[in-house]
Amino acid sequence: MQHNVWQESELHVTTPNEAGIMGRVLGTLANAGVNLKALCAYAEEKKGIFHLITSDNKKAEKCLKALGYKVKSHKVVVVKIDDRIGAGAEIGALLGNAAIDIQYSYATSVGAGQALFVLKTNNNKKAAETLS
Repeated sequence: MQHNVWQESELHVTTPNEAGIMGRVLGTLANAGVNLKALCAYAEEKKGIFHLITSDNKKAEKCLKALGYKVKSHKVVVVKIDDRIGAGAEIGALLGNAAIDIQYSYATSVGAGQALFVLKTNNNKKAAETLS
């Protein structure tokens, strides 16, 4: 099965874990004219952790660093899949059969028949080739 697969740079942003931090991070991007393509956010003890794929990572990184947040860039694999039962399981099985370790992933669907799946693996190039 062929999928629409590409590699992206994802920003890994570390902030304080406090009320309003999501609004501050996303508002900063909006005020800079940066569109958000994918987001995963969670708290880890006293830190807020954001995984962001944006329309302009350089501008996003500059704005977020100006607020004192720690920002790193990681390569990830993005896959557009059908929004149906078992589609994610197929991605996991394909990568597992190719001995590719998934370090983390997140996905979303808006119910329009397709979903976006973001994965960071131990070999993104091989993962993209395996899923293409």
